[in-house]
Amino acid sequence: MAAASLGAVLVISLAPPAHGPVAALFPPWWTAQQTLLAASSQGEIIRFGAVPWIVVVMPEGPQAVADLHHGGAWAVLDPQIFGGCGAAVPGG
Repeated sequence: MAAASLGAVLVISLAPPAHGPVAALFPPWWTAQQTLLAASSQGEIIRFGAVPWIVVVMPEGPQAVADLHHGGAWAVLDPQIFGGCGAAVPGG
């Protein structure tokens, strides 16, 4: 029971928000260009994570999170779990 409860709490806390920015985690071996193209195709890039394969995106439309997964994102999570994921993109 404790493990199931802990699992449920983790799933809920890691889930991307219904509205607002999301953190998309792409394969670490992708180039920065591959990651940027995949992320920007689904919304405006807000900032980058501490590593180049985490990108915070403002999704465009209700299907954008699913499309990020289809575009190669391993996970799409709430960016707050990463402490905001780094500095804002200049001019963004």
